[in-house]
Amino acid sequence: MSPFGDTLYGRPMASRDYLPGANAVRDPGDLGAAVRAARRARGWTQAELAARARVGRQWLVSLERGHERAELGLVLAVLRELGLELGATAGAAGIDDARRTWMTAADTARAIRDELARKDEDFALRMLARCVADFRALIAPPDLDAFLARPPSTGDIRWDTLLATTVSRECRLRQIPAPDWTEVPALPSWWFPIPDALLVARTMQRTPIELSIHGIWLDGRALESA
Repeated sequence: MSPFGDTLYGRPMASRDYLPGANAVRDPGDLGAAVRAARRARGWTQAELAARARVGRQWLVSLERGHERAELGLVLAVLRELGLELGATAGAAGIDDARRTWMTAADTARAIRDELARKDEDFALRMLARCVADFRALIAPPDLDAFLARPPSTGDIRWDTLLATTVSRECRLRQIPAPDWTEVPALPSWWFPIPDALLVARTMQRTPIELSIHGIWLDGRALESA
């Protein structure tokens, strides 16, 4: 059962954008920009995406340009192909998500879940490193509260535990109380997020204590943004 709610070494930081401000859709122009950015991130031409979603290329061109009368059913077909979701949410009290430029623990959990669905654990780890860097830069109490709000599950108990123990460690380093959702049991068996038989000993030596006591063995440098 997940402890969360139901609901790298020298490598470049994540290029996929999970920031709420960048993904906020308030008008057709925002929607078109989001579709265009996601398509380009996958290296697809408009013709390729149109074929995958079974829509006309000219219709897709209009969508990306912010056409105001795009059929919802076709829009959803395009979003599905891009791995995007269209939803209605309310921002946390006192925090304008459209203006926020940093990731919360909840943003990170959702991003990790997406990357695990794509079977890209390397990118999932980069998202965690990005989360750590963002948390370290926060100062205002409302921002800290928003960051530390209980996240949804990543869909994988190992990653839930890694996120919880990482946030707990960062709170300790900053000498602030860790939220109760970071109090999780150790994994039933050891887990190496970056498996490498030749580096096991070094990885174990360099794993932060908060992770090791939970059965997670990960060189602490993996949690540092490049």
